[in-house]
Amino acid sequence: MSLKSTSRLRRILLKGTLIVLLVCVAGIVLLSLWIELGVKKVCGAATEKYPGDKVEALMVSVETKEYGYRANIYRTKNHALWALGQLGDKRALPFLKKLVTVEPCDHETNLCQGEIKEAISKLERNGFNLPKFLWRGVLNY
Repeated sequence: MSLKSTSRLRRILLKGTLIVLLVCVAGIVLLSLWIELGVKKVCGAATEKYPGDKVEALMVSVETKEYGYRANIYRTKNHALWALGQLGDKRALPFLKKLVTVEPCDHETNLCQGEIKEAISKLERNGFNLPKFLWRGVLNY
């Protein structure tokens, strides 16, 4: 292989690596935006029904005894649990720990234990939360 073809190959590899890197960054930003929009939707529905702070409204929406189609009620409550974990507010930690049971996960008849445990894990580990950092921290969205 000649020196000319080697430098050409390096340029192609460098451009390819940059393109892959840009696609990955764009994908991460879009994924975090999708998560943030989901959190905003769930929080909006909760604060519309239970005015006040997002975290408090989400906790009330999980605790409330609603009537209606059971699966829809638990779907809404499980979305609220997910949003509590995504918000990253430690005030929700004692509330979430109260909800842990040994019951199997059945989204049609009870709260999702996996979602509860995932939210607790997010709040306890103090890990980096990209949607929280990017949309609520940097952009004040």
